[in-house]
Amino acid sequence: MTTSQHLAKHLREFISGPNTTGSHLKEHLDDITLEEANQAVYGLNNIAKLVYHINYYIEAVSGVLDGEPLTAKDIYSYDAPILKSQEAWKLRLDRLYTNLDRCASQASRLTDQELKSNFVLEKYGTYERNLMGLLEHSHYHFGQIVVLKKIIRQQPVQ
Repeated sequence: MTTSQHLAKHLREFISGPNTTGSHLKEHLDDITLEEANQAVYGLNNIAKLVYHINYYIEAVSGVLDGEPLTAKDIYSYDAPILKSQEAWKLRLDRLYTNLDRCASQASRLTDQELKSNFVLEKYGTYERNLMGLLEHSHYHFGQIVVLKKIIRQQPVQ
């Protein structure tokens, strides 16, 4: 298996497993209600905002893999529209899953030479570094989501 195929495999396993963490998005996100997704805990980002944030960077990397310019800006990465319906929450999740799968497909086609080339600008490192960083970043925030979900579900009903 090539490096690009490995990266694609890890991106897809992040959606629905199995992966080395033993935990994947669908397992922890698909049963979250709109109320849980929007619930604030201890002044932290809520689950809906974290899902938006993860997807923001996946869309940015995927766009570059499609030949588009890099337009993402860190300052906008948490500018998540407020979700007002369960359907809107489901659409946010579907968009995340679709974009991850799309990014995996794009990544799988990269040659070793392309993986080692600069991602947009030299200061951003290589394509390989950005894809690995995307996975690490996504898993980091996914861990936050899992903890928030546990906290929300253990709080007494008011």
